[in-house]
Amino acid sequence: MVMSEKIAPNLRNRRHISKAAFPAALPLLLTLALGTANAQVENAPAGHPVHRFLRKMEVAGHIQRYNNTVLPMSREEIAGHLAALDERRGDLSEVEAERLDDFLREFAWDLGRGTAALRRLFGPGEGSFGERLEELFGNDEKYIAWTADTGLTLFANGLVAFDARGTSQELEDGSAATYLQVGVRLRGMLGDHVGYYFQATNAQFWGSRTLLAQDPQIAQSYALGVENASNFDFLDATLRARWRFLAGQLGRERVLVGTSISSDMKMVASDNVRVYDFIRGDVDYAPFRYTFIHGSLLGRHQDLVFTFPSDTLAEFTERTNADKYYAAHRLELSFPRLFTVGAQEMVVYSNRAPDLAYLTPLTFIESAQRARDERDNVFWVFDLETHFIDGLSFAGTLLFDDIDFTALFSDSWTSRWAYQAGLLWSDPLGLPDLMLGVEYTRVEPYVFSHPRSRENDYGSLGAILGPRIGPNADSWQFLAEYAPSRNLFLSAGVGLERQGENTVAPDGRLLINAGGDFMQPHRGGDPETKVFLGGIRISATRLHLSASWEVANQIWVEGFVRSTNTRNETGGGESSVTEGEARLRMEF
Repeated sequence: MVMSEKIAPNLRNRRHISKAAFPAALPLLLTLALGTANAQVENAPAGHPVHRFLRKMEVAGHIQRYNNTVLPMSREEIAGHLAALDERRGDLSEVEAERLDDFLREFAWDLGRGTAALRRLFGPGEGSFGERLEELFGNDEKYIAWTADTGLTLFANGLVAFDARGTSQELEDGSAATYLQVGVRLRGMLGDHVGYYFQATNAQFWGSRTLLAQDPQIAQSYALGVENASNFDFLDATLRARWRFLAGQLGRERVLVGTSISSDMKMVASDNVRVYDFIRGDVDYAPFRYTFIHGSLLGRHQDLVFTFPSDTLAEFTERTNADKYYAAHRLELSFPRLFTVGAQEMVVYSNRAPDLAYLTPLTFIESAQRARDERDNVFWVFDLETHFIDGLSFAGTLLFDDIDFTALFSDSWTSRWAYQAGLLWSDPLGLPDLMLGVEYTRVEPYVFSHPRSRENDYGSLGAILGPRIGPNADSWQFLAEYAPSRNLFLSAGVGLERQGENTVAPDGRLLINAGGDFMQPHRGGDPETKVFLGGIRISATRLHLSASWEVANQIWVEGFVRSTNTRNETGGGESSVTEGEARLRMEF
């Protein structure tokens, strides 16, 4: 097959649409039709920088129907957006065009541009091994090895990172830590319809385990909590199949769902919990998109002490966690140049095998859980994102935890809801390559908890699946992102948070339940009315600064500073902690 220098059409990416809707959908059709026969159906991880770049391009009005409410996104869909941007590069700033060129090189195979810009350390090709080592510092995309033909594609990367960090906090095991992390990433296609993604990393650390445990991502590794081990590891592994407008996925990777500007404040699925295994199905038939997901969470840890029947002299301890699951259905409707609206229902259930009622992609969760004796924790979520003003985008989310229409938005404790509203401003006041964001989040008392099961709270292994602040809390988030050059990215953020905490005795007994703990539901003797921010009032000011410099393609030097000031407004007292971190990482 002969392809043009530009983008070859991808027949597998066609969408059917009515004649009446054709003029409004023309930008979308151009974006999707410019895919290629090489497009990879595996996902680009939720943390991939291309998502951040495309988000700015969508806010600026340069692309249509990009929506990062649900991440990750497939490489073929990303390639379609990059192809559309390439057709409009005259509207981009110089830095944006250079960053686009970087992503066009990275997604060259997906765009049908062949392998001319790909380099590999091992495999057939021109040049000696020494010359290939020198190419590691060039601008082409680098791999340990790759192979690409009509039956199989494989792209293999080695991953290396060295991290050093310190804190102003006095910890028992020291105030500094370093680690060396190595790993491998394998991705590609099996035939024309099945993609795979595998990434495994392991880190050896030195210094303060306590300091590393304060990192919300590193703390999710089980190995970090093993006392006689000095390492932590992570694993993502998925299979994804697509045929025309239908896709299915099985595996484990980070899933983010919500309109928030911060990954730890996503209302539906944030990065506060350990990566979990799931099955997922998608129907993408413009302008509709339907997503089904069923995930396996973890209940809280317990130690079970037991003896064997033949040995009553010795006791043994077994680490146990309750079986716990999460299911969700989401319907999204997108109108280019206007808005995208989404509606979603979710359920958390536990202490039984996966329930066929929630494994059905087409069902009504609220009715299904009533037919299952109404034991489970059901949520409704509605979200909206606007696109009708180039450079400005408003996004909002409204969540209901078991809708009680008789008490809706009242001061009754059964009125459990949360909302989030934010604004992104691209190139404010004509300043190119800058984006500003502001967002307010409010979560009412008792939201995300559940009184009919110990494990049906909205969390996994004691971490909240939704926004980090939890219930009976609110937050203002301010964000600035700036790219002064194609290889330098700067970010700054300020968070102003308030929370009403429960009163707990030194021995762990709950004295006053203010609705400030998502794992603690309302009890029969608790007040029937709620007080927002009632209980022990805690205020916090959070500041973060970060810089990422790509010194050569796929080699980054990064720095982070985080400062948190916490004040007890009820009982008095104040504390401040500052952390600094430097990292060198490389993909080859």
